[in-house]
Amino acid sequence: MEHLDHMVAGKVRRAMSDAGLGLGDLAARSGLPASDLRSLLAAHGSFTVDELVRIAAAVDCRILDLLPDEGDAG
Repeated sequence: MEHLDHMVAGKVRRAMSDAGLGLGDLAARSGLPASDLRSLLAAHGSFTVDELVRIAAAVDCRILDLLPDEGDAG
């Protein structure tokens, strides 16, 4: 599960970067506490579906874009 947490965190970081958002921006747009996001982005725990839905809306992407795909399994 830890490997999955790292992959999802990486996808979220890339989506944030693509959207030009920093941690504080993402927290404000998603309504998630910055401290929680910081921990999740460091892969200290797993994102919930609700958190990913809120993040996807904040960065204007699909939730599937935040999940690993077959090419990431490698």
